[in-house]
Amino acid sequence: MGLSQAEREAIMDRARERGIDLGEEHWYLLELSYDYYRKHKTICTLRTLMKLSGWEKKKIYKLFPGNPVGEISKITGLPMPKEC
Repeated sequence: MGLSQAEREAIMDRARERGIDLGEEHWYLLELSYDYYRKHKTICTLRTLMKLSGWEKKKIYKLFPGNPVGEISKITGLPMPKEC
């Protein structure tokens, strides 16, 4: 499905406010999160994000330090999963 231009701009603004300069790998995780949310009506957990992306936890934490799922939630505006 992909993100609309308005969604991308809002995400870029929120990421900048949080001190994150979005690169290609960030966008990949953000779009995975959006697609997952659209299908399941909840944001994916870190474990699910690792499975969907095929990336190790360390790489995801490098892109979104601290709490990756929390950061993705704040940047995208998607609700936090119940597990967090």
